[in-house]
Amino acid sequence: MIRKFISILGILLLSGVLINGITMTQHLKRIHSGLEDNLQSIQQLNQVQAAIIDKNGELAHMLRTIQRIDQGLNDTIVKTDRTLALLTTVVDYNADSLRLNDGMLGYSNNSKQKIQAISSSLQELSPYMRQLDRMLKQMRATAAADQQHMQDILRSTREMNKKTPGVSLR
Repeated sequence: MIRKFISILGILLLSGVLINGITMTQHLKRIHSGLEDNLQSIQQLNQVQAAIIDKNGELAHMLRTIQRIDQGLNDTIVKTDRTLALLTTVVDYNADSLRLNDGMLGYSNNSKQKIQAISSSLQELSPYMRQLDRMLKQMRATAAADQQHMQDILRSTREMNKKTPGVSLR
């Protein structure tokens, strides 16, 4: 009963970890997609800004400001690329974790089946073990009675030997 409960609890825990891993992977994929869209938008913004400066002959101050913005955007792109690389690593780890969870779930199901088979076998053996126990108790009682009979025979033999002349007692 406890093993069955532990097996069920283990399966539930593994299922929870598996569901959590799948959900986390889906969210990370959405974040990854959003960051890629953001990166493309930033690159398009850079191109639009360059076209505006060329067409309108912007002032030097505006150019310096845009250069600072562009540098900030480039830094953001570098950080976004690093974040994407790290998120890709996390997604890979989660995929590995999911594979491990799937394997553990398979082992858990296999163990459950083996435990159920053992339990079934023990239940089938139970009546035979009770019958064997009864038979052993009967044999013990019979052996005790036989021992008592043998002691009675030995006592009677000694008594007869005492009464019979010429028989030595040992």
